[in-house]
Parts: sequence; C-alpha cells; structure tokens
Amino acid sequence: MLTLELLWWVGWAWFAAWIALPLVAVPVIGVVPGFVVWAVLAPWSALLGMATLHRLLPKSEPGTFRLPGDEGSVRWAVKAWAPSLYLTLFQPLLFTSRFFQILALRAFGAHLAPGAWLTSRTIVREPHHVSVGLHSLIGEYAHLICSYQPRPGVLIVARIVIGDDSLVGGYSHLAPGVTIGSRCVIEYAVAIGARTVIGDDSRIGAGTTVYNAARIGRHVFIGKNCLIPSGAIIADGARIPDGTVWTSEVRRGLEAAS
Repeated sequence: MLTLELLWWVGWAWFAAWIALPLVAVPVIGVVPGFVVWAVLAPWSALLGMATLHRLLPKSEPGTFRLPGDEGSVRWAVKAWAPSLYLTLFQPLLFTSRFFQILALRAFGAHLAPGAWLTSRTIVREPHHVSVGLHSLIGEYAHLICSYQPRPGVLIVARIVIGDDSLVGGYSHLAPGVTIGSRCVIEYAVAIGARTVIGDDSRIGAGTTVYNAARIGRHVFIGKNCLIPSGAIIADGARIPDGTVWTSEVRRGLEAAS
C-alpha cells in the first residue's frame, strides 16, 4: 500500500509536468502570448504524457480479485489511474470537440467504432475496458462502470460492450461485464447490473432496474419502471408492461397470454 501511495504522488508530479510543459515558450515569446500558447497546448501535452505512460503500464485483466495486494487489483489500480485523472480534469470542457474526444479515448485504449459517440458528460474512467459499436450514442451522465466492489476486500473488473446503432440514455448506469447488442435502446435512467447480456433489437424503458447476470433475449420490450431480478432469463420477443416486477408467475402469465 505504501508503494501505491508513493506511485500516486509520483504520478501526480508526472501529470503536472506534462501540463506545464508548454510554459517553456513563455521566456521566448513573452508572458501573455506564452500563457495563451500554454492554455491551447496543455491538454495535448498532458494527453501525450499520460497516454504514453498508460500504454507502457501492465495490462489490466478482467476478473475477480482480492483487495489489497492481489496482483490483478494492483494492475487495475495502476492502469486506471492515468485515464481517470486526465478525464476528470479535461473531459467536461474539451469533449465538446468530437475529434478530441475520440482521440483521447482511443489513446487510453477505448475501442470506438466509426460514428460512436460519448457526450462530454458521459462518465467513463476506464476506457481501456469499453467497446462501443458503429453509430452508437451514450447519453449525458450515463455511467460506464467497469469495476466495483460487491463486498469489502473483493474487486470485480469486466469489459462493457455496446453493439452497433444502439442508444444508452442519460443517467443510465452500466455495471461491469454488461453486453448490449446492436440496435438496442436503453432509455433514461436505466440501471443494468453486472454481467447482464441484452440481445439485439431490444428496448428497456426509463427507470427500469435490471439486476446482475440477467439474460435478455432479442427483440425484447421491457416497459418503464420495471424490476428484473438477478439471474432472470427473458426469452426472445417477450413484451413486459410498465411497472412489472419480473417473477416466475409473471413469466408464466405472459407465456400463456402469448
């Protein structure tokens, strides 16, 4: 733990040095022009320094790890540090530029297909564990959570994969290991638990909560403010009305009605 603490402060010094790097122009071109140059170039120099360091650090593998001291958890902490720090500082302002957004996220290891778009307020701190497909959009304040601690001393790390032409609405939360198929719509403020899989062409209504390890088939419609428990299996083509709490009795009733 002491070593990680020391590395944290050394990392901050590295970050500050790369932010300050453009200030070397001040003695050459003067104070005012020099600070203008610094304001323009600091995000780029910081990205160069942090992304280079990030790529040189050991790879963070998905899995379940013990805290503290497990090799997997140490790799996770070290690997996540650079993008988390950089994005916290620069994302709110500079991600209004789609070009800069894509460049920065890819520099930190995100897999973004052509046309994929995260807003300037999408919350992602481990882009190296995120994959977003063609023309998919992740809304404002949607939170892509690639790691969490289900209980003290345990860390789960897993990739989040979103298919082509899908929408994840604002204020939604995707937990580690979530896989969303192509042409899906996840409406406003939907919470999807860890290791849940959603098939192609499905839609989940606003305010719905899907707990861990659910399996939702293709062409499924889930209404607003529903509750899908852990481990639920929803067959292809199912239609679940608004406000439903999914149980085996509800499943049998919907199957009988169809």
